[in-house]
Amino acid sequence: MSTVELTERYGKVRVADVIDALDRFGFHDEVLVSSSIRPLYPGVKVAGEALTVKTSRAQGKIPSMSPLEYEKYADDWYSKRANYDCFMKLAGQGTVIVVDLDGYVDVGFWGSMIALVAKQKGVEGIVLDGGCRDSHEIRQIGFPVFCRGVGRTEVIGRVEVNPENVNVPVVIGGTIINPGDIVVGDDDGVVVVPRKVASEVLARAERQLAMDRDSQKAYLEKFGLTL
Repeated sequence: MSTVELTERYGKVRVADVIDALDRFGFHDEVLVSSSIRPLYPGVKVAGEALTVKTSRAQGKIPSMSPLEYEKYADDWYSKRANYDCFMKLAGQGTVIVVDLDGYVDVGFWGSMIALVAKQKGVEGIVLDGGCRDSHEIRQIGFPVFCRGVGRTEVIGRVEVNPENVNVPVVIGGTIINPGDIVVGDDDGVVVVPRKVASEVLARAERQLAMDRDSQKAYLEKFGLTL
């Protein structure tokens, strides 16, 4: 099954359906991303193939310098030590960017400008074990973000991103995510589906949702509800 088809179909089922299906294939709590990684705003839904990024914390404090010197320092940092292009060039429709910031919440790794770029590229969303900033603007943009908290600082002097740490296994909320795994998230949180069982788990998740809707039908009609 193609990544595009997997993404479209996983996007129509609930995290709960996926988890119930994974139980039946022998994957249990080890595929549950920590509940401390939550949607940035209510109603977020994400599904797609993991494009993984492992960051590292910069060693030492940000040096003292003049404002003009800092501008040069910042430009060099983004071009040489945290160039997002090393993973953004691989991102597009069907991909969910997954970033291991080792729980570094104070850093706002993701903001409104990069969210606009990702949205234009068709990226499905991002899952961060760390912080995201510009939270109100990202909600207005409508880009799906799951994160550990709201960060406020730039990555300059704090976080590094290297090309060799893109599309490698990462740990997000205590769960190992490999490149190409299927990541699904909604208001209940995030779950990871190992790629090798993605098609089988999807079929069972779709069946679970269909069974629930069938059993709920009479109640939904009585209350005039559509789920």
